Amino acid sequence: MPDDYHLLKLGGLTSLITSVNVSLWGNEVSVECVYDPTEDRLPYVLVFQDCHDIRWSVHDSEEVHELEADLIGFSIGAESHKKAAVITTDIFELSIIYGSFVLQKNR
Repeated sequence: MPDDYHLLKLGGLTSLITSVNVSLWGNEVSVECVYDPTEDRLPYVLVFQDCHDIRWSVHDSEEVHELEADLIGFSIGAESHKKAAVITTDIFELSIIYGSFVLQKNR
């Protein structure tokens, strides 16, 4: 997978996004994912905190009822509101300007 996906240190397999949660009036965004969806389905969460700007674009409205989206691209951007993180899937793209980022793995 291109972009910054390798920085997550999950390995070489793909991931699916299962949920996106916006809390604290948009100040925190949690992107719930599963790694290795055809075998172990290992969960992890991308947590963006101190968010200042969230942009959401749906580019496949026929797929919006799907329960999972294929993670196609991931750019981590830069903390301290310097550069937006961009998460691209087969259904939508999410851009987040954030203060800090945490990867929560349930291993």
